[in-house]
Amino acid sequence: MTEMIVQPILVMMSWRGGARLQRCLNSIAQNEDFFQRIIVSITATPDSEDMTIASAFQKAHPNVEVLCTNNELPTMQHQTFWVDYLKSSGVKSDDWIYWLAYDDELNSSGIRQVCDSHRSWPIKLDTVYFGPWAMRHDAPEELWGGDPNEPAPIWTSFPQPSRSKLPVLTWIKKQLDQPTYMQMSGSLIPFRNYVELRDGKPTKSGPMRIEMATALGKHTKFVEELAEPVSYIYGRSNSDRATYGAAARKEDIHLMAWMARYASRNPSTIADLIQISASHIIRQWNQRFRGVKPKGEEWRLR
Repeated sequence: MTEMIVQPILVMMSWRGGARLQRCLNSIAQNEDFFQRIIVSITATPDSEDMTIASAFQKAHPNVEVLCTNNELPTMQHQTFWVDYLKSSGVKSDDWIYWLAYDDELNSSGIRQVCDSHRSWPIKLDTVYFGPWAMRHDAPEELWGGDPNEPAPIWTSFPQPSRSKLPVLTWIKKQLDQPTYMQMSGSLIPFRNYVELRDGKPTKSGPMRIEMATALGKHTKFVEELAEPVSYIYGRSNSDRATYGAAARKEDIHLMAWMARYASRNPSTIADLIQISASHIIRQWNQRFRGVKPKGEEWRLR
């Protein structure tokens, strides 16, 4: 009996990417065989630099699908744009999405270690996958220029170093109690979760906490890390990653509503929701009325 090969659809979103977009596309070219489809979604006008770069890449790699929003869209509207495209082009709810930001790269060696000899990914539909991430740093106006063979530090979103798989609400509770570094880039999530995020109420207004919101699909039970990082994340002082922690807390109200929605579909998690809600109320009280500063995001080495 032939074992089924599981490969995600790579979706790369770009906004004023320029040279960082080109770097990302170069890494995609090295790993085309590990994805069933490759979508490059550009939020820009058709005559933009990003579209020029993406069109040239598509000409060299005809299987790549290039989308253009025709004008610049905020992150969540851009998400809806490519979700609508994928749904109209036959993507099934249980297909997988590998989400990649334009200023990051695929980690070829990590992908080859994680996947088997048939280029199949070890992923299960009741689970979403975040990290780990290999980390490099760009200067504000310059691309990283270090030795590509030099090992990069690896960051984890799991507060317990010995645990790389947790129930969804357990993972979220630990993120809210002591946030650790986390990114959508390099994540592996079933397409149905993105459809739920697009259609669900209350509507998500911005990208903060999107990792946790996307993990809260009604059929998702666990969050897990892969054995190796499959993406390189690039930090720089002038990116929104530098101020993520403070901005993310503004989305906690939406996140609480989203967790309640999740628990209503997964009654066994209601006790976890009550505990998270109580902890959230205590944190808010301490911060507003006792002057307790919120814990900063912890960048935890794996």
